[in-house]
Amino acid sequence: MTNLEFVRDAYEAMARMDIDWMYSHTSPEVRFRQGGRFPTAGVYEGRDAMFGHLMDFMTMVGGQFSIEARDFLASEERVAAVITVTTGVGDEQLHFDEIHVWKVTDGVLVEMDAIPFDPYAVDEFFARVLPAH
Repeated sequence: MTNLEFVRDAYEAMARMDIDWMYSHTSPEVRFRQGGRFPTAGVYEGRDAMFGHLMDFMTMVGGQFSIEARDFLASEERVAAVITVTTGVGDEQLHFDEIHVWKVTDGVLVEMDAIPFDPYAVDEFFARVLPAH
């Protein structure tokens, strides 16, 4: 399986919320970086931290989340995917483009960066719709 095929399979697993597939295809030492300054942005070291981030984000948005992978660029080591994210809080919706840069080694995800094209817009959305802490 090529890295591009791996990433396409990963997006299919995400779409069907196949946590078992995603967990088994992620290194225990994965490093995940979510760009921005919204509440769940940051650097997550390890598979449990990365999946904890995913669960925290899904809780924050009440499960309102979908992605559509549109464009891919692949090398022997990395795959970049341009995706469109649809999410929301309550009745408020946000659609934005983001790039995911995947590093895959021996059929498992070892590193990933998620970088919104306009991180300020994402940060402003969550600052506006989430209750102040």
